[in-house]
Parts: sequence; structure tokens; C-alpha cells
Amino acid sequence: MAASNPPKRTCCQRIRYFLLFPIFVIRLVIGFFRQKNRFLQWRQRLALTYLQVERTTFPEDLQTTTPTGVAIKDYCKKHKLPYRAVTITDIDTVSKAGSGVDVPPPTLHFVTPVPPTEIGPIILYFHGGAYVSPLRGNAHMPFVLRCAMACNAKEIVFLEYSLAPERQYPTQLVQAVLALWYLLTKLSLRAEDIIMAGDSAGGNLAGALLAHIVKPSPYAEPLDLRGGCFRALLFVSPWALLTVDQESFDKNAEMDYIDRPQVLAFLKSWMPKLRDVWADLCEGDGAVEVWDQVFPKQAGSLGLAKKAMVTAGTAEVLLDCCRIFAEVYMKAETVAAGRKTDFGVFARKDFVFAKCEGEVHVEPALDAAVCYWEGITMQAILKWLESV
Repeated sequence: MAASNPPKRTCCQRIRYFLLFPIFVIRLVIGFFRQKNRFLQWRQRLALTYLQVERTTFPEDLQTTTPTGVAIKDYCKKHKLPYRAVTITDIDTVSKAGSGVDVPPPTLHFVTPVPPTEIGPIILYFHGGAYVSPLRGNAHMPFVLRCAMACNAKEIVFLEYSLAPERQYPTQLVQAVLALWYLLTKLSLRAEDIIMAGDSAGGNLAGALLAHIVKPSPYAEPLDLRGGCFRALLFVSPWALLTVDQESFDKNAEMDYIDRPQVLAFLKSWMPKLRDVWADLCEGDGAVEVWDQVFPKQAGSLGLAKKAMVTAGTAEVLLDCCRIFAEVYMKAETVAAGRKTDFGVFARKDFVFAKCEGEVHVEPALDAAVCYWEGITMQAILKWLESV
């Protein structure tokens, strides 16, 4: 299993938590009323403030983290969603001999939206969290289920990958390769049946998997799509560039809930090889050649996807990273979206970068956590998925 039940807090940790909780509440109230982002609706500001205050008030060992598998299972039980889990033990089939990478068996969590459909696509979803945090059930689950409704997906498959620092790069890549191998081989799915999606580090992982398909890494066996291509690819605020010297890190440092020091700490935990294109999607060795195969320049040439979308908020620190990946490597058309945008424009785009006014990192997951469905990124994604 990729994760287990969380350890119970010690007596000392419980005391520290209850002493800090009043400070958290006071900071939350003050921070909410001091929010200067005029583009966000009040529920969006509340979600953003919560994350900002949580990370500045509670040490990492006191922040609530439920393992991915537990979060998914609990959400499905609460909302009466059909659910099953499969732990993939065929590690030796995919992990390349001699790579020196010890990879635990990952778990795939299959969730059926209600009402179910019979002929829709499968969504293969990789959650974000900088490779150090699990899926957030109250945020990721309602967001991805909305995505499933928009494209009439018959099932969602969540990969529960191992987390850093206990399991560092390239463990997660090998587990993602194994997940796709399982869908193609054991379930006999075609690439055309699959919409692959991910947010933040999950977007990085989706990109790493694409890179592995066209340029096999030394860590896992090659994957064969049998001449097919994915129905669609969705990257929500993807962590596509591992350097932190972009202008948006400075411009949006006080607007977002992550910043340069945090990203550097995430990198220290994950420990990627910075020249690997399966880690640094934009600046890894051979990146241009890799993405020219995934997204060919020639009109009419079909790469690994029929359609693809990248989203980013103009108030997030990864804005420049997302823009570079979308415009330079995916060759996407940029659409600047705001409150008054006709979101139908996204349904007419095959390869598009949605640049969403005033929103922050992985905004639609934050919106879903507070049941706000009118966010700019949220509406752009759902309208685009309706055309997939």
C-alpha cells in the first residue's frame, strides 16, 4: 500500500495543537478581512486564507493529513459512491531491473460517479501536494467528480502514490507507469478511453508519464499505447518547471498560499534529478524533442492527445511556469479569462491555456472545498471538458 492509517498524535502534540488553535482562529479572521485580492469571491478568499494561516500557524507535524486512500474511501462512503481499490503488485513487470529504485506497490482507487454512465471515458487522476502531501478529500474529490460529470466519465481512477521524503524521485514516476500499464494491459483499455489529469505535482506526474512514453526513462520499462492517443489531457496549475527564479514567484508571493521557500523545501524532500526531463518537464535534457513528439508542431499531426488544457491563475507563483509549459511546449492558444468571459470559447479549443484572472494555485480544488462552482478556472475546465 502507498500509505497507511495516520499515526495518532502524541499527548505533547495534542497539547501544542490546542494551544495554537485559538491563534489560528484569530489569524484566520484577521487574514480574511485583510485579503486584498478583489477578483476572488468571499468563499474563495476564505479558502485561500485558511491555507495561508494553517501553514503559518501549525508546524508540519500538527497539520491534519489523512492518507490518500483513507480520504477517498471516507468520501465515497459519506456520499454513497461506488468504490473499489486495487493494489498493483506487478512491480517487477514495470520497474526496470538494475535501476536501484525500490518501489512499493501503488494502489488504484476506482470511483464511479452517480448517476453512472456506460460509454463515457475513464479519468486517470494524479493529485497534487508537492509529492509530500496526500489528496485532500474535501477539495480534490468534489472537484474531480464535477470534471467527471462534465465529460460524462464512467469512472475515475485515482493513483495513491508514495510520498516524499520517505519515498523520493523517481518512485512516483514508476508507480504512475505501473498505473497506466495496469489500465492498458489488465483492464484492456485503449488510450482513447482515458482522460489523464493532474494538479500541481500531479500535473508534473502526468507530464512525466507522457515524457516516459516518448522517451523511456531508465527507471521503468517502456509503455506502448499501440498507436493510440489519449482522449484528452488536463493540467491544473502544473509544476512543470523546477527552478524558482521566475518573475511570478516575486509578483505573487503575497497573493498565493505557496511561495519560493516552500517550493525549495518541497524539492529538498522530493529530491528529483534536475536534468531529468521526467522531473523537470521544461528544462530537463531533451525537453524540446520530447514535447515535439507529445505535441507535434505540424498541423494535422497527432501526438499523444487529441486535446489538452493547461490552467493557471494570474495570482499564483507558478503562473510563469504554467505559461511556459503551455505556450512553448504544448503550443497552446492562450485565453485570458475573467468573470465576464463567455466560457463557451473553451469548448471550441483543442489545445488551450486558460489564464484565469486573480485566481491562485489549483483554484478549482479550493473552490470545491467551499462549494463554490462559479470560479473562473472551474468554469473554464468544465466547459472545455464538455467538448471532450
